[in-house]
Amino acid sequence: MHKHNFFCKSPLTNMSHMNLFLIRQMYLCLWNANASCSDFRPTTSSVLLFLFEAVVISLTVCGNLVVIISISHFRQLHTPTNFLILSLAVADMLVGMILLPVQFTSTYMCWHLGTELCIFYGMCSLHFTFVSIYNVCLISLDRFYALSHPLLYPNKMTLKLNALLICTNWLVSFAYNLVYFYFSGNFTMDMSVCPGECGFYVDENWSIVDFFFVFVFPCSVITLVYLAIFSIVRKHAKTIRCAREQNRALGGKQGAQHVPGASVTKAAKNLGVLVLFFLMCLLPYFISIVISGDSQKRAMDDAVAATKIVLLLNSTINPIIYALLYPWFQKCVKLIFTLKVCSSDSSLINVLKKN
Repeated sequence: MHKHNFFCKSPLTNMSHMNLFLIRQMYLCLWNANASCSDFRPTTSSVLLFLFEAVVISLTVCGNLVVIISISHFRQLHTPTNFLILSLAVADMLVGMILLPVQFTSTYMCWHLGTELCIFYGMCSLHFTFVSIYNVCLISLDRFYALSHPLLYPNKMTLKLNALLICTNWLVSFAYNLVYFYFSGNFTMDMSVCPGECGFYVDENWSIVDFFFVFVFPCSVITLVYLAIFSIVRKHAKTIRCAREQNRALGGKQGAQHVPGASVTKAAKNLGVLVLFFLMCLLPYFISIVISGDSQKRAMDDAVAATKIVLLLNSTINPIIYALLYPWFQKCVKLIFTLKVCSSDSSLINVLKKN
């Protein structure tokens, strides 16, 4: 999931640039023409930290892989909303496979993988951030439409339309970030300005455009849409409560157990938790970027790096949220790890049935 922005004056040009360092290793890299990295000597604390990081990466990859397998395999989960969750899980898994290992490794060593892989890592970082943010935006809009137009939703929000939206999100993200990279000169400019670091550059105009399209616009949409959703949920909750009270007064039982609209409202609340945690991980990162400004202070570098890790860790948190809030996910985990998904017709298993 994920941009790391650092503002500085580029020594290559006389134009102010936003130096977006993806790896800012201040402790091992020496800042001179003959700079080299000091040897990494493992200590007890560093070994424990390494084990912790390995666990985080494993949880991120495996957790999101389970989400991907569950939604892809079980037909009962083939819904527009779940496909958006599937798209988010793919981005989160790629974060665990590509971004987290490099980000954690930067704690111990400098960048020795060359310019080409640096560009690849930078593109992945930008791409997964964009995709994740707009995925969450689409999830918010999907829930709003389901709540505000419950009768039209099943006919209008089809799986084909949903797949088109998801593909468009991924393609637009890739095209946007490719243009973003190209016009910033990253394919022609030497990216190894600081020895042992992987970085890329964006001029001030592009930084403003990017800040708007990757943060201000989608986050504003998400916030406004969920404020509207909470208003609708309150009305639904009041209606459901009145219906249950009337049913109890009449001595009924069936209506008290199930009221139309209750499941949609619950789904909106659960996804609201997902959106809330996403914004909590995203906001500190962009706030630290704005505060850092043109600062060259090491403390600001550390703050941006720390908040970037928090942003990436959102990819680890999401599967945990699914496990805590969605009974179907818990059931799918059991079916996957007991290899029951390998049996014939396993895709037809009712994973939504309450035990």
